[in-house]
Parts: sequence; structure tokens; C-alpha cells
Amino acid sequence: MIIRHDRLDRESLVDVGQWPGITSFFRGHGVASLIAPRWLLTAAHVANIIPTDRALSVELGGKRYPLGRVIVHPDFRREWVAETETAADAVDLALVELATPVEDIEPFQLYGRTDELGQEVIMLGSGESGNGKRGALGSDRHLRRVTNQVDVVDDYWLKLGFEAPPLGTTLEGVCGRGDSGGPAFIQRDGQLYLAGVSSWQFLGGRQLGTYGCIEHYSRVSLFLDWIHTMRISID
Repeated sequence: MIIRHDRLDRESLVDVGQWPGITSFFRGHGVASLIAPRWLLTAAHVANIIPTDRALSVELGGKRYPLGRVIVHPDFRREWVAETETAADAVDLALVELATPVEDIEPFQLYGRTDELGQEVIMLGSGESGNGKRGALGSDRHLRRVTNQVDVVDDYWLKLGFEAPPLGTTLEGVCGRGDSGGPAFIQRDGQLYLAGVSSWQFLGGRQLGTYGCIEHYSRVSLFLDWIHTMRISID
């Protein structure tokens, strides 16, 4: 995760033990969130590259869990390319099954309201870190947290611009490479709800992760029916 340049990197670092429901598929890259004992929610373009010719597992709460089936949203385009017309109206969501259920970690609740506009979100990932002036500076696989505000919502996305100080939130930030699939949470009455899944970034000629870019998170509230239907039909 990439933060505003006037904050220290260590301010964004979090203890992975405090977020046991967040994992990654590829050694810190390609993030997913536990939404049910047997199900992870991630981005379709991440799930699409999970190898099928060998067994793969993820770590949750210090334990390894083998992966089962991968279910990509039917409206995801296989030719999906970020920052192109194929990304604008594609549903970049996927469910990944765990072969054995998680018993000792509380799954994240999904955000079911459609009032995301203007709300502050908490975003987490273990991909590239950096700052708004220099962009992405590399990856150490540590879990980081940034915040932002939802500027635009539509039928697919939560859109969050990267504002330079003095504008923006206290830990204003966006994603780096490897943060795809990661969660954006809205806090309500002391409870965190998963409202978005990291997908892509509109650069407009800018360097990735610099001020002015626009982060795009899949808007979870509009796809609750699909998520619940897939889980129920398979469980």
C-alpha cells in the first residue's frame, strides 16, 4: 500500500496477527479476505492466475489451508486489462473455496448498504509500498493499512482519488502492485464491513501510486446476491 509522502512508512504497518482473516496467494501478492469459514473473496484477475496443475494453500491465523474450487463472476472478461475499456464495466470478483473450513477466525461481514459515497474506508494489502510523490518503491510483503474516501460510485466500482496534502485522509493512500484482491472496509457502529475489493488504478499518464491517480475497488454491495447464491449452491 502506498501512503501520502508526509507520513512515515511505519505508520501504515500493521500486525498481521490482528488481521487473521486477510491472506495472500502468491507470497504477499494477490490478497483475499475470509468471508465465510470455507470462502475467500478476491479479485477475479487474481483468482484467474491461481495455478490448477498443482496444490496451493494459503495461511490464515498461522495455519495453512488448501484451496478448493475457484468461482469467477460470469461478467468478468477473460481479456481484462486494467485502465482500458475492458476494465470499465467488468465485474472483477471471485470466490475461492477452502478445502477445510476455518474454525477459529471470525469471517468479515459484507457491506450491504449502498451509501458508500463520501465514506472513509480502510484498505489493506501486502503488495508494493511507497509514497504519493515517488509512487511504488518495492515490496517487503508486510501487511499495510491506508485510508481514503469514496469519491464516486457506479454500477461496478468504488472510486477513490489519491489526494496530496493538505487534502485527503490522515493515512491517505492507494494500492501498489500486488495489493489486488485486498479489502476496503467501512466502519459502522464499531464493526468493520467489507465494502470493496481492490481491482485497478486509473493513472491518466501518471506513475502508479502517485497523487492524482484514481483507485478502483469492486463495489461489494451490488454483488451480494451473486456471492450468497454461489456459496449456498455449493455448500
